[in-house]
Amino acid sequence: MPTLRLIAWNCHHGSVAARFEELASCAPAVVFLQECSPVVDTHLSLSCVTQRVNVRKAIALGSLGTGYAVRRLRARPNRGQAVVAAAVRGLASFTAIGIWSRGPRYADDVMRTLEAYDRVLRSGPAVVMGDLNSGTNLAREVTSPSKGHGRIVDALADLGLVSAYHAFHQVDHGNERHATYRHGTSTSASCLGIGMSSMSRCSTERCGPQEAITCR
Repeated sequence: MPTLRLIAWNCHHGSVAARFEELASCAPAVVFLQECSPVVDTHLSLSCVTQRVNVRKAIALGSLGTGYAVRRLRARPNRGQAVVAAAVRGLASFTAIGIWSRGPRYADDVMRTLEAYDRVLRSGPAVVMGDLNSGTNLAREVTSPSKGHGRIVDALADLGLVSAYHAFHQVDHGNERHATYRHGTSTSASCLGIGMSSMSRCSTERCGPQEAITCR
């Protein structure tokens, strides 16, 4: 099975081209950006699908190299507010769904997307990635994720998906040792990367401000 590196990054602002260029040294196969600029240069030699969320923000799912290509999948009704789904073709082919969870009910927003794409996610190898805006608050001594996040984890498990971070570090949800989400002075272990259903060996590492997931 080929090595596959995935990166999900809430970049807060910036063009798709600039943010992809920043990640090039990490050599990811697929990148999912959240909060990037909604204006995309149509002359870019990138295999990329985007969705405008509002006048200032967008999401983008794409490949930096020639080894993979992404093709937009039909948007399902009743999905969450900021979602893009694509068929990824390359050395490893799979379905990728990028989610930027939106309020005010973040967990419900994610759950709507998982329900809307249930049949797609069960049809073959798949990955869900993005900013789910939920997880474990590492400032508290807890041994379980929040109630809302627990619902997401259970739904993903029912789909046959596992968290690459938790599988690699061999920890349960609620017992994370590393922050994968930072906002101001607070940190949490948000489930940013949910691993491939057909690839059992995954590792995670820091790649600049991002968490990179590598599956084999």
